[in-house]
Amino acid sequence: MEYRYRRIIHEIGEFGRFQKSVAFCLAVLAVPHAMHVLSMAFLGALPEHHCRLPAVSTPDDFPPSWQDQLGSFNGSIPLELDASGESGRYSRCQQFNLTDGLNGTSENRTLQHCTDGWVYDRSHYGTSIVTQFDLVCDRAWLREFAQSVHMLGFSFGAITSGTLSDRYGRRPTLLWCIFLLVAFSVTSAFSPNYIVFVILKFLLGAVNVSIYYTAFVLGMEVLDHSKHTMFGMSMYLFLVLGYIVLGALAYIIRDWWKLQLAISAPFLLCLSYWWLLPESPRWLIVTGRMEDAKRAIKRAARMNGADFPDKLYREMDSNLIQNDGNDEKGRREHNLLDLVRTPNIRKNTLIVGFTWFVMIAVYFGLSLGAPELPGDPYVNFIVGSCMEIVAVVVAWSTMDRWGRKPPVIAAFIVAGISCGATAVVPKELWQVSTGLSMVGKLGVSVTYAIFPVYSAEVFPTVVRNMGIGVVSMIGRAGGILAPFVALLAEYWAPLPLLTFGILSFLDGVAILALPETLGVPLPNTLEDSENLNSVRGKSSENSEKILPDEFQKTEETEIYDRITVL
Repeated sequence: MEYRYRRIIHEIGEFGRFQKSVAFCLAVLAVPHAMHVLSMAFLGALPEHHCRLPAVSTPDDFPPSWQDQLGSFNGSIPLELDASGESGRYSRCQQFNLTDGLNGTSENRTLQHCTDGWVYDRSHYGTSIVTQFDLVCDRAWLREFAQSVHMLGFSFGAITSGTLSDRYGRRPTLLWCIFLLVAFSVTSAFSPNYIVFVILKFLLGAVNVSIYYTAFVLGMEVLDHSKHTMFGMSMYLFLVLGYIVLGALAYIIRDWWKLQLAISAPFLLCLSYWWLLPESPRWLIVTGRMEDAKRAIKRAARMNGADFPDKLYREMDSNLIQNDGNDEKGRREHNLLDLVRTPNIRKNTLIVGFTWFVMIAVYFGLSLGAPELPGDPYVNFIVGSCMEIVAVVVAWSTMDRWGRKPPVIAAFIVAGISCGATAVVPKELWQVSTGLSMVGKLGVSVTYAIFPVYSAEVFPTVVRNMGIGVVSMIGRAGGILAPFVALLAEYWAPLPLLTFGILSFLDGVAILALPETLGVPLPNTLEDSENLNSVRGKSSENSEKILPDEFQKTEETEIYDRITVL
């Protein structure tokens, strides 16, 4: 199958106008996707706050400085003690009972919870869902719950879209998800209450992750395998660009609902993909939809200015391309059981799923566990996002030179050793611990750049989107559990980083059992994927050498091949 498909690619052009336009359109989708992924960093921003005291002051009377505001309350807001027993910050959730008199001392005045709501510091943030729905104090957990529900939506969307994409096609799944995201995103900006907002965040997470991974798989299948690294790294760079654009938009637009509308606008432009994006020719061929495949190939040849030989169409009509498990129409429906039906595919699925779990858990765990940097939160967010570019450079410069496995294994082991080493660093050398955790973050970011490409090359075409959906769902479970790992610090401060270090090291060892995919044609059928390890030896050596010669067959050889197949 792969040999025949690469002949088609060779005839229409391996990287002509068709492939370039499709790759660019799909990579651009990563920008609005990224903005929605991390939007809660600003939509759910938690500003400084204190009890509203209408008898003392009104929000319009507050001086510009936050401390000046607190100092104008005539002692109505109590000071909380810090860990050393000394005076700390002003209380966020308690006030003195105003009926006791404003001039009494702290000893003879009673404390009570905020009775008239809260006042928020708007020096950094205008409004957020926290200020909109008062998600503070005893309701503060609802802010974290909204983020968890958003992540649950990612898990649901990953598995659902994968199944739909493998059954009904990449293009219709992608287009419907873009349309639904625009509808849900705009509606969420006008959420009348917290419950509606959370429900819409779940739906947004589901369709947003569906857009990214369906676009990723479509791009991998349209491009020749020699361009997979380029496409994967381009997607990652556009992802980083999305983070940077989100920080810039949030700096300009300080109201959460306006920001929500702003990050929805790019997807409105993507509705034009109805006319721009084709279906994956590879998927059409594998599923037996030959007439649709011919139309897609003709369109690609026309855009690339190539003349596609009629003899290849005749070969397609003669069942030259074989499918795995054909029914009477030349195809069969695949399901989740195909991911664990045979030994090698089962092994690959389990290891890839475990790797996604560790990768996302460590990535988000290190991000959430890092202390907040002093300074402007918008600048810190943008600068932190720019650091991801280093990971892209490392990944891009290694994965086509040394393969997929070596850099992923090395990055996980570096992350494991760096995080684990923090357990033996004395507490007073906190700068060393912080530096080690940043090295660990860089290591896991390198795997974040490489492993999606690697995963797509391991799964066969007939279940590729489904496989990516399943392992992505497993990975999101790691993102949900990552914050709970931080709670281990209550028992021993280095335990969270040590846990991430052990997981990273073990994962680096487990990846040794995966097949290398550099230079290996994409597996299309379950049988191809089952034999992926045995194919590696000769394919990596000869795939680039043999195929060009094969394309120069004489007419007699072509006739002989056709007779042999028939």
